[in-house]
Amino acid sequence: MHRAHVGLVACLVVLGCLAPPASAAPTTTVQRTIQDCDGDNLLEYAIGEKHVPFGSPFDEEGCTRTAGQGEGLHLPNTASILNFLQLSDFQTVDEESPGRVEFVDGTQRAPGLQPFSAAYRPQEALSTQVVESMVRQARNTTSPVTGNRLDLTILTGDNADSQQFNETRWFIDMLDGTTGAGDPDAEMQAPSDAAGGRKLDPNSGIPAPGCEATHGSVYDGVRDDGQPGPDDGYYEPDSSAAPRDDGDGYSPDRARNQAEVGRDVTVRDFPGLLERANQPFESLGVGMPWYTAFGNHDALIQGNDPDAYVGPLGPSGETFSPAFHAIVTGCVKVQQPSPAVAAAIAGLQDQIAALREGGVESVDEQHEIDQLTSQALATAMGALSDPGSTSTIVPPDPRRCYVAKDDNAVALPAGLAPGPCSTGSWIHQHFRTTGTPVGHGFAPSDPADCAKYGSDEAACRQAASQVGPGLGRPPQAVANHDGYYSFTPKPGLRFVVLDTITDECGSAFCSEGSVDDTQFEWLRGQIEQAQGAGQYVMVFSHHTLRTTRFPSTDPSEQPEHFGEVQDRRGGQPLPPSPGETLEELYCEHPNVIAHVAGHEHENYVERHDCAGDQPPTPGANPVFWHVSTAAHIDYPQQARMIELVDDGGDMKLVVTMLDHEGAANPGSGNASPEIPRLASIARELAYNDYQGSRGARGGRQDRNVVLDTERPPPPSTP
Repeated sequence: MHRAHVGLVACLVVLGCLAPPASAAPTTTVQRTIQDCDGDNLLEYAIGEKHVPFGSPFDEEGCTRTAGQGEGLHLPNTASILNFLQLSDFQTVDEESPGRVEFVDGTQRAPGLQPFSAAYRPQEALSTQVVESMVRQARNTTSPVTGNRLDLTILTGDNADSQQFNETRWFIDMLDGTTGAGDPDAEMQAPSDAAGGRKLDPNSGIPAPGCEATHGSVYDGVRDDGQPGPDDGYYEPDSSAAPRDDGDGYSPDRARNQAEVGRDVTVRDFPGLLERANQPFESLGVGMPWYTAFGNHDALIQGNDPDAYVGPLGPSGETFSPAFHAIVTGCVKVQQPSPAVAAAIAGLQDQIAALREGGVESVDEQHEIDQLTSQALATAMGALSDPGSTSTIVPPDPRRCYVAKDDNAVALPAGLAPGPCSTGSWIHQHFRTTGTPVGHGFAPSDPADCAKYGSDEAACRQAASQVGPGLGRPPQAVANHDGYYSFTPKPGLRFVVLDTITDECGSAFCSEGSVDDTQFEWLRGQIEQAQGAGQYVMVFSHHTLRTTRFPSTDPSEQPEHFGEVQDRRGGQPLPPSPGETLEELYCEHPNVIAHVAGHEHENYVERHDCAGDQPPTPGANPVFWHVSTAAHIDYPQQARMIELVDDGGDMKLVVTMLDHEGAANPGSGNASPEIPRLASIARELAYNDYQGSRGARGGRQDRNVVLDTERPPPPSTP
């Protein structure tokens, strides 16, 4: 991909590279983009990207306007059928948690080949500020095509990073806002707000006798320890020289990074950053109805390991693990594994790298990689309780407890005092809200199923009474502790939200997805009911079609259903789906127009031509669109506005990328507590994370693009 470079003067002439005033109206990437125009590894504002029809000629990328980059698309506000926001992969991180395995990432020296390039990120301490900055940008954003405000928001999973209660409450509170009336989670109140305020406090850890931290900072996560000898492999924002030096690839020195990790990156110092990242702040809230889907990081330890709870296996519920609970709520945080464990992990990584080098060509090779990755992860998790590991003492926190997926009977076993996780499961937490709708999509179809929600039963029953016939979370999902549901955002439309989490894949590596047979048949029924009602269907899930491919050991889920017959993007041979694929189901029904997902941390758009694709998936549906949106935790930290419009009798999807409100360049110097500047620093760090992908921004047709559904608008639309 060719990247055109322009100098700072050109950037100033085109748009202006300085941060906008605080009162500036929110913008989209149609008005301006954020790119590295001059190749210095720092970001600046650049020319906006007009919408292009999918498949039309265009320039892949550039910082200046050139022919073929698109035309301004403008329609009357009455042309808007529905305008909504997709947010994905916040991975809101409690980076101070003893349950994390950052050290797996810190031992790596082969970017792009290792299995755990996401075990540690230099920007992860700033995850709450990134989410807050996106929420603030989105709450007043209007469509660049019709001028309409956003009608609703859908989160496509990985809202938390590691199944923890405090991470779950942080993202719910940021979407709801902390400035209004009501306090659904008093246990999360910041110590400085003991008089009754509700500031969001991203700092975890409650000082306790016997667990006094000795490092002299409010920040309790990984960083250089300042001791003689090799560094610990992590970013140190306060200094880049002895005695507090950066790990490989995290230095402001480009040449040093190139020599250490083979990537030209610039990771600037921002003294005080980790302390500023842990200061409480007021969250404004997204200001519109919001719905969510399960992601693997919401339901599994750091998105992979299912061992905090065994199950659910059908209706049997979830079995609590006291050992994992003790680690995550305790005060011993591992910095590096013992030499023996590190050597074992490195050996497994070498085997994986050898298999990946030159491309994975068979399903058997992919399966072997998955198995080796599972072994490496299980070995890493063992380091958390290994007395030979290098560790530090951090304040413990019961709010770090792992939440069950749905089994509300999670009062801790005898001998353990009830704690925050006894207030309810991950799904239940969405009924402890000041936002709308109550339950955020998880309201059951049958109000009788609200009996499990205890003190929130009345709110659940009221929400259930409003979901409409045949909608909401069905009884079979409630019985099997799954989180799938449907709703009608506007007349003529039905949104179906899937639960693609592989709860029990038979190993410690369950990151990718699947759909069990009960859910698949429910989905088929939803599509057919919608067709009979004259409704178009859009399906949402965390996993993309190509990553819905994992086996489950739960016999009640068989036969499973994967996403597609073959990997359309290449590079990952897919095993045969035990049952019909989602792709095949969609191609059978002409009212299915799109599948929207996250998980891959990359912007891309695919046209699925049911009749003309190879291999063909013939059916009554001429085409459906598959839309994947990038992550907030990684570069480019973008959301996606999706507007369904009536363009002269043709129904089209207009998709538009949205940057958060943090300035393109945060400037240098000490970190400050201002939310936009912290988010801006996070974007710069993500852009220069040597294990990240600058290509995650996608190509030109993956960003601001018009997708023709090849159908007329729904009859109820003017």
